[in-house]
Amino acid sequence: MKHTHITAAAAALLLGATGIATAASPALAEDAVQTTAKTPKTLVIGVDGASFDIMADSTTPTVSALRAGGLSATSNLAGAPMSPTVSGPGWSTIATGVWAPKHGVVDNNFTSPNYGAFPDYLTRIEQHLPDRNTSVVGTWGPISTTIFGAAVDSRSKFGNDTLTTQAVVSSLSAPATDDVFVHLDEVDGAGHSSGSSSEAYRKALQKADGQIGEMVNAIKQRPTYGSEDWLVVVTSDHGHTPTGGHGGSTKLERKTFVAANGSPFAPGTVRHDVKVTDIAPTVLSHVGIVNDPAWDLDGSVVNELVPDDFDTLRPQLQPAVQEKGPADLLGWTAATPEGWSVDNSKMPSGGAPEFSGWTFMTDDFFSNVELGQLRENNVYSRDVFAVADSDEWADVSPRGGNMFDSTLKSPAYELNGATKLDISFVSDYAVDGPQKAIVRVVFDEASGIAPHTLVTYPGDGTRLNPVNQVERFTLELPRSETGDLPKTASLHFEYGGNNSAFWAIDQVRVSQGEAPAVPAELSLSAATVEAGKTVTASGTGFTPEEVVAFELRSEPQDLGTATADAAGALSQELTIPAATPAGEHTVVALRADGTELSQPVTVTAAPTEEKPNPETPGTKPGTGTETPGTKPGTNAGTGAGTDPAGGAPGSGGEGDGLAATGGTVAGLALGAAAIAGAGAYLVIRSRRRLAE
Repeated sequence: MKHTHITAAAAALLLGATGIATAASPALAEDAVQTTAKTPKTLVIGVDGASFDIMADSTTPTVSALRAGGLSATSNLAGAPMSPTVSGPGWSTIATGVWAPKHGVVDNNFTSPNYGAFPDYLTRIEQHLPDRNTSVVGTWGPISTTIFGAAVDSRSKFGNDTLTTQAVVSSLSAPATDDVFVHLDEVDGAGHSSGSSSEAYRKALQKADGQIGEMVNAIKQRPTYGSEDWLVVVTSDHGHTPTGGHGGSTKLERKTFVAANGSPFAPGTVRHDVKVTDIAPTVLSHVGIVNDPAWDLDGSVVNELVPDDFDTLRPQLQPAVQEKGPADLLGWTAATPEGWSVDNSKMPSGGAPEFSGWTFMTDDFFSNVELGQLRENNVYSRDVFAVADSDEWADVSPRGGNMFDSTLKSPAYELNGATKLDISFVSDYAVDGPQKAIVRVVFDEASGIAPHTLVTYPGDGTRLNPVNQVERFTLELPRSETGDLPKTASLHFEYGGNNSAFWAIDQVRVSQGEAPAVPAELSLSAATVEAGKTVTASGTGFTPEEVVAFELRSEPQDLGTATADAAGALSQELTIPAATPAGEHTVVALRADGTELSQPVTVTAAPTEEKPNPETPGTKPGTGTETPGTKPGTNAGTGAGTDPAGGAPGSGGEGDGLAATGGTVAGLALGAAAIAGAGAYLVIRSRRRLAE
């Protein structure tokens, strides 16, 4: 007996679910109040041979409602020689999340599949969440017997879509069901019989839409539906020509779609960067399985796709000027994204304006300018990308010369002081005769560091040896003559050719690891401070908002705390305790991680306040100890110390000397007493001298 599981990652996706939309019910989950995390469930429905443009113009209410209530995205499949537009590679790509060069299926013979390295998504669910109940039901035999592996709990094949639908409805009604893949085949049969422009083909699409409606209704009728979060995806492996058949690279054959409805997608979401390779990782994410980089998937979780600078040009796309293949499609521009530039100083005049130097295009435009020249294999680019195509440029005369030579320059990316630089970009490089393709890393001029050649692609060869992949490099940054690292780095994509092939660039990413940690530093506003006074502690290199405690040592004394600002800096006034003994001490900052920073500080004792000694009678100037007649204005021998000029007793010859030094009544009284005492002393001394 299996039990459903939900992880924290899945729970995050489940909050605020929008539910599944159908024609009868725009959002199935609207009636369910989502107060708790719900159990994730998935249903992926593949409609073999469904041409999106024909289906969009037909009466298909179920699929239309799913698209309106969630995600709607179209894209193109690869063409030959990567793989023809047939079911083997198409369904293998959808099931595994990688293109044919990885899963190894290039036709319907399944000669050398690489499913061991790149298994289907249901097998990955069984590997990571074995308690989940998985099933695959298909009308075309290889779906159940080959493409989806033996680890899947249930694999069934039926002779027609009616029986397949009945089995799926039964499965969806079972409480234990968690993850289902369904394959409907009869639309493809109608396409082969009468072509995608026929009425029979439209009726087959309408029938398939009704069968999808039965499956969605089975989900709604589950007793546990209110506690479940269903992700429903509809897609196709290829399209059909108007007269019937597929396998080539025409628009109707290559165009496919992803219609997805569930909690990850807001109603009415339309994206231009979603591929069928994104279905598998998105389903895995919904059930709580994180994409492991070691899997090397070509697809991504849809909501984790990050638009690049080139995608900002979509509003500026314009119709063709000279090219006939794209017709009136808005699909190219010579405008550059902010910060980017194109150096066409070596480009001759004339040629096709859409390809005069590096320009920017969508796949619908680029791959349809001329079929059968490898442009259909540019499946790793998304939305808008950069193109240098000397072949298409040279197909238009007059021209001022034959040598195409243009350089695409990225912005100058700020470097953070780390010693390594991580660089990645999609590179689709086709070779046809003498040409050049070089990527250089150019550093800021002030550094004096010469440009570094990151990669050089071959200049000769045939179109059978292209580079078509995501390129990844880690560059050890060079240093200047003084040992300094550069401050900025820019990528230059240099392409030249004489009526050769093309180079397409997309998803340019430049990044670095974390900047090296700047050591925290502590300083004091003064090296010496008086006890009881303050000193300011300043610091840098701390963690933003870090709380730092200060102590004064030798014997620890708490000086308070400070909080670093957003830049990791702090400044705090610290009061040295008044009782701190004079001498050498240390101010210590205790960090949140337990480490310490310190600065020495000399503490001086606070000055002692001087107190006057008690007066000894007769010691003050003007008392009996003075030599008679030495004070200005006194008259020796008068006894009463009177001023000849008639001043008050005890006054100086220049006026009242006591008033000048104190001026109080008490002072005058003390002065008079002192003078009286002095007179007595003088009389005694005189008598002793006479006796001698």
